[in-house]
Amino acid sequence: MGGDTTSCRVHIAVPVFRGAANEACETDPLVKAVRSTTNITISETQDDPVTVCGWLEMLRANFGCKMLVLLFVVQHLLKGFGNNLTSRVSPYLYRDYNVPAPRMQIYLGVTLLPWAMKPMLGLLSDVLPIFGYNKAPYMLITSALGALGYVVLWSYPELELPIVGAVACIFLTAVQVSTADLLSEAKYAEKIQTRPKSGPDLLTFVWFGVEMGGLVAVLLSGVLINHIGVRGVYLVCLIPSVSVLFPVATGCLEEPCLSAEEIADVRERFFKQREACALCVIMCVGITLLTICGIAFHSAQVNCAMSLVVGMVVLFCFSIVLSPVIAKFNAFALLQTALSFSTSGAAFYFFTDDKDQYPKKGNDPGGPHFDKFFYNSVMGTVGAVFSLAGVYTYNRYMKSWTYRSLLVFTNVVAAVISLSDVVIFTRINRHLNIPDKVFVLCSSAVAEVIDSWRWMPQVVILSYLCPKGMEATMYALLAGCHNLGNTIANNSGALLLEILNCRPSGRPNENEEFEYLWVASAISIVLPLLTVLLLFKLIPDAHQDERILIEEQTDATAGSLWKRWTSSGTNL
Repeated sequence: MGGDTTSCRVHIAVPVFRGAANEACETDPLVKAVRSTTNITISETQDDPVTVCGWLEMLRANFGCKMLVLLFVVQHLLKGFGNNLTSRVSPYLYRDYNVPAPRMQIYLGVTLLPWAMKPMLGLLSDVLPIFGYNKAPYMLITSALGALGYVVLWSYPELELPIVGAVACIFLTAVQVSTADLLSEAKYAEKIQTRPKSGPDLLTFVWFGVEMGGLVAVLLSGVLINHIGVRGVYLVCLIPSVSVLFPVATGCLEEPCLSAEEIADVRERFFKQREACALCVIMCVGITLLTICGIAFHSAQVNCAMSLVVGMVVLFCFSIVLSPVIAKFNAFALLQTALSFSTSGAAFYFFTDDKDQYPKKGNDPGGPHFDKFFYNSVMGTVGAVFSLAGVYTYNRYMKSWTYRSLLVFTNVVAAVISLSDVVIFTRINRHLNIPDKVFVLCSSAVAEVIDSWRWMPQVVILSYLCPKGMEATMYALLAGCHNLGNTIANNSGALLLEILNCRPSGRPNENEEFEYLWVASAISIVLPLLTVLLLFKLIPDAHQDERILIEEQTDATAGSLWKRWTSSGTNL
């Protein structure tokens, strides 16, 4: 529901495919080596497959069996199934440690940070190849670390593995997924450039598999947690983690070994994009500080302060370096995400505490007492289905709206729908004789549709704000800012819960811990509305099919404050 993650939010990142063969995809690394294709004869299959088998055969003919195997393992198994299953089981691991809700949110924020590291990961893989290879060594190293993290989580009893060690292991698994995701997407972007007419089919294969893998994970999560326990689920997650090693080690990436001259060429072009690369380094330093702070310091005040400092530094640097229209959109997206203070840690305990932990007392009807199957499998499936419904209805009815009108409408409606959080946290629905499960499913379904409407125009505008030739750089950097905003929201929400003395941890009779949870939820609803006031200054008043940047613009820093300052200094 609005403002927290009490239901499974499936935000679908819709890939934007442009027909030109020489354009970069959003998931390319920052700098790619140029490889000669002079002697390659491209023979693209033109058959129109009428069956699934025919369609898969067409993909095999155009992209090769090795490519499809790699994408199945990395995108479908690891990212779609394994990553979703890990995110479902981790709150229960924190419950086993009796981690208070504010601290849980800090840990959740830490384990999200590897997704904000994508720009730096792409940069490293390009300019620092290992033994001449850009991708395979990085995927093998991070996959080995991710598998090790799952082994430790599965094999060590909680009393022998401190909570900091458990968080570090989950962090390693996230590093594996984010690295494998980035580099495999960069590889299929290269393939698409050689066979652009079949590009949409390959993207359909990837994203359909990701969504299906996630749906299977959601359906199985409640059953698995009930029957084999939290640590047993990590053993299941180990299977897709280890499986990545085999296609990468057997050459499914099909990447050539770069010569010294080719590596030098890549590094030369790296220095030509020094502003964008500097932003990657700034992001990396900030994320490293937040990771160390989140693991080493238990104080919500310290973590909130650090996240705000990092957020302000990143916002300032991006605002002065990027072109004004790009910088304004980035500021809006970062502020909106960061101001959506998360109460997910407390909400998790609110919904899943049993009758001993959150019992009925006097006029207090007690908690909803959702079991693992309903909280994970039922709520998650409803969330996934209605998220897809939101994407469909957006494409059907809303793509002709202007950015401003759609974002104002969706933000206001989302705030209204999010009031359902306040209703259930105050238990008003019970006093109105509305069952908790019915109320949550209905409100979550509507919220998922609205969230999709709010997210989709930002995906569209992002594609228009990427100058030609810098699509990969800008997608990675702007998406990294969005993920950084999620961590800021988690840490700020943790401090808010501390201030309101809302610190449930799964102890018996913790009713008082939820007394002011509705206040935290109300604040998390109101704060994002402040960005609606900024929206008229930060978002262009254009329709979603209009070009925002001039067609000739190839520099994401053109007209920026940084360019003006440096050019002024040169003239002096």
